[in-house]
Amino acid sequence: MNSASRFNPPSAKKLRREKTTLSSHSSESDGEQSNKDPVHVYCRIRPLKEGSEPTTCLKILSADTLALNTPDSRNTRKEIHYKFKHIFTAFSPQAELFAHVAYPLLEDLLHGKNGLLFTYGVTGSGKTYTLTGDQNDPGIMPRCIDTIFNSIADYQAPKCVIKSDRMNGFEIQTEDDAMHDRLQAVKSCFTKTPKTPRKGNGDKISYSNDGTRIQCINENNLYSVFISYVEIYNNSVFDLLDESSGKTLQNKILREDCHKNMYVNGVVEIEVKSAQEAYEVFNAGQTRKRMASTSLNSGSSRSHSIFNIRVVQLERYATNSHGQPMIPNENMIKVGQLSLVDLAGSERTNRTNNTGMRLKEASSINNSLMSLRSCLEILRENQMNKGNRLVPYRDSRLTFIFKHYFEGDGTVKMVVCVNPSLEDFEENIQVLKFAEMTQDVKIAKAEVKYTPIKKTISRNKENQTPAKSVTKSASSFTLLPDVPIVKLNLDATDECRSAIDKVIKVLKLRAAKSKHLDKDIDERQQELRKKLVTLNQQCVLTSAEMKSLKTMIHKEKQKSRNLHLKMTDIESANQDLQGKNEELVDIVRSLKNTVNEKDLKINHYILEKDRTKQKLVLENEKKNQELDAKLRRQRAHLNAAMKAKDEKLRMVKGIIDAEMPPVEMNTIDLDLADPVKSRDSQITQTPQSFSQSHVYRRNLTPGPATKSRRSRSAGEVWLEHNVIKPCPLGTVMQPSMKKRKSVSKLDKASDITNPKQSKYCLVAQEPDTDGEIETKLYKADIVPTCGGGAQVIFNDVERLRQESPTKSP
Repeated sequence: MNSASRFNPPSAKKLRREKTTLSSHSSESDGEQSNKDPVHVYCRIRPLKEGSEPTTCLKILSADTLALNTPDSRNTRKEIHYKFKHIFTAFSPQAELFAHVAYPLLEDLLHGKNGLLFTYGVTGSGKTYTLTGDQNDPGIMPRCIDTIFNSIADYQAPKCVIKSDRMNGFEIQTEDDAMHDRLQAVKSCFTKTPKTPRKGNGDKISYSNDGTRIQCINENNLYSVFISYVEIYNNSVFDLLDESSGKTLQNKILREDCHKNMYVNGVVEIEVKSAQEAYEVFNAGQTRKRMASTSLNSGSSRSHSIFNIRVVQLERYATNSHGQPMIPNENMIKVGQLSLVDLAGSERTNRTNNTGMRLKEASSINNSLMSLRSCLEILRENQMNKGNRLVPYRDSRLTFIFKHYFEGDGTVKMVVCVNPSLEDFEENIQVLKFAEMTQDVKIAKAEVKYTPIKKTISRNKENQTPAKSVTKSASSFTLLPDVPIVKLNLDATDECRSAIDKVIKVLKLRAAKSKHLDKDIDERQQELRKKLVTLNQQCVLTSAEMKSLKTMIHKEKQKSRNLHLKMTDIESANQDLQGKNEELVDIVRSLKNTVNEKDLKINHYILEKDRTKQKLVLENEKKNQELDAKLRRQRAHLNAAMKAKDEKLRMVKGIIDAEMPPVEMNTIDLDLADPVKSRDSQITQTPQSFSQSHVYRRNLTPGPATKSRRSRSAGEVWLEHNVIKPCPLGTVMQPSMKKRKSVSKLDKASDITNPKQSKYCLVAQEPDTDGEIETKLYKADIVPTCGGGAQVIFNDVERLRQESPTKSP
C-alpha cells in the first residue's frame, strides 16, 4: 500500500511543533543556495512485533509529516510533528523505498558522482533489513547491485584490465598482464583453505531481480565494478574482505588521497562481473562481521558496516585490427562511489542489561553516534550563523571516514528507522530530533572528477613485437617487376621486335625472381605451418589443462560445499552445546548462591544458639548464687536463734541454781555461730530488761568465746594465697591449716576450681596506725557453680598483732 495514502487528519486541539527550515532565515545568496542540497532524510516505520500491544506512539499525517504522541502514563498530553522528505509506512514494500531513495543515487553513480546512504535508529528498528532485505523481497543493497549490472551488462571492460592500487586509485594494465592476473586468480581458488562459515551463511544467497536499469548511460564507455566491505568496531576500522591476516582482522588506518577524499589504506577491492559474484563477496564479509544477541534484538550489529560500490568508466576511442575496443595512451577515467552504511543501533543500558564486552560495545556505538550528531550540529550552526567553528571529524572513525561527503563530495541521504511501540517512545524522541536537525545541513553539489590513466609497465616486454620489426618483415617481400604494356605496330617491324625483346627480358627477370620468391614463400609457409602446429599443440594442451582444471574446480567446489555443510553442522552443534553450557553454568551459579545464603542462615542460627546458651548459663549462675545466698542467710538465722535460745536456757539455769541475791548485769554479747551474721546479730540486754524479769544470779562470769572454727577447719583443704612473703611474727597463736596449698599468684583457673579445695585464705601484712605490723587472714568458702566454675565467698577476717606491755594506754 502506498505510504502517502494511509494517514489521519491532524487534530486541531493538540499541541504542534512544526519544523522551521533554514531557507527562510538564511542570509546566503541565491547563487550559493543553488549550489547546495540539503541532506535528504526519509522515515521508515517498522511493523509492530507479534504479541505486542496494538497502540502506538506514531501517527502518519501525510506523505511527509509524522506525529509523535506522548503515552498516557505521562502527565502532559501533546503531539509533536516532524517533517521528512518522504515517509514509508509499515506496509510500504522495499521496491518503493528503493525507487525514492537509492535509484537517484545510482544515476549519479553511473555518471561518476559519489553518494552516501546510511540507516539510523535504535537497535531492533529494521535498519539491516532495510539495506539487505530477504531473497523474495530484496533490500536497497541487492537492488542496487542488480540495477547496476542490468544497466552495464553489455558495456563491461575485460576483467583485470582496470586494477585497484589500494590507495583509492586505479591503474590500467596490458592485456597480457590482465590475462596473467586472471590465471593467478583461478589458481588461487585451489590453494585457498575453506573458511568456517557462520551459521546461516554457508549456502549461496540469490535475490530476485526485477530487471530495473538506468536508462541514460554512456554506451561509448567501458565499465568495471569494484566492491569493498569494512566495519568500524570499538572505534577501529577492519577490512571484512581481507583474508591475508587469517582469523584475526587487522586494524586499518584512514588516509586522504589527492582529491581530499578519505579512504581505508590497503583495503581489499574486489572486481565483480555479475550480481551473483557481488552477493558472494557480500556474504563472505558478513561471516566476519561482528554480530551478537541482546535482550532487544537477537541479531544485533555490534559495529558500523560500510559497503562500498565503485564504478570505474573508460572512454573507447579506437578499435584494434580484430575489431575489439582498445584503450589509447591518452585517456581519462571517471570513478563514482556509493557507500551503503548500516549504523549500529543506539542502546540504553537499563533496557538491554548489557554487561562486560557487550556494555563496552554499546558505549563505543553510542559515542560514535554522538560524534556524528555533534559534527552535524556544528555544520548546521556554521551554515546558519556563517560561523567557522572547527568540525571535530577526528573524534570518531565514523565521522572521519565520511568527512569528504559532508564537505561537498557527494549526495548524502539518510533513512531513519523507528519502532512505533510505546516502549520505544523515549528513543524515538532522540532519533526524530536528530533527523530533524540533519535536514537543516546543506551539502555542496558533487562534481564529476576525471583521473588520468596510470599505465603499468608490462611484465612481458619480451613477448611484445615492436612496430619496427613488423615494418621490416613487411618490407622483406620483394615485388616482381611489372610487365609493360606494349602496343605493337605491324607496319614498324623494328619497333615491334624491340618491344617484344623488352617484354621477353622482363618476363625472364620475373621468372628468375619468382624462383626466389617461391623458395621464400615455401620457407615461410613451412615456418608458418610449424608455428600453427605448435600453436595447435599448445591449444590442445591448454584445452586439456582447462578441462582438468574445470574438473578440479568442480571437485574442489563440491568438496568445499561438503566441508561448508559439515562446518555449519558442527558450528550449529557447538553453539547448541555452548548454549547448554551457559544454561548449566547459570544453574550452578544460582545453586551456589542458594548454598551461600543457606550457609549464612546456618551461621546466623549457630550464633543465636550460642548467645542463647550463654544467656541461659549466666541466668542459671545468677539464680544459683541468689539461692545459695538465701540458703546461707536462713541457716545463719536458724543457728543464731538456736544459740540464743541455748544461752538463755543456760543463763536461766544458772540463775535458778544460784543462791546469791540478784546482781545488776550489763550487756551480754552472744556471738552467733554463723560468721556472716556474727557482727550484725549481737544480742544486747539492758539493765532495765533484767530488772523487769527479776533475774538473779550468783557470782556469774562470762564463759569462753564460742567463735572458734579451728577445730571445724581441721578437716578442710585450704588454698593459702600469699600476695607477699609474710614476715614471721613469732606469736604463740598461729593459723591452724593442716591441709593446705600455698600459692603466691593465681595464674590458672584450676587453682580455684580444684574440687579438692573447699576453703580459701588470703594472707596480708600491713602496718597499723601505731607502726606495728598486723597480719590479716581473709577467709572464704570456695563454692562450686553449676557451670563448672567456682565462687569465692569471703566470710571472716582474723587479725594477728603484737603490742608492747609498757605501751601507754
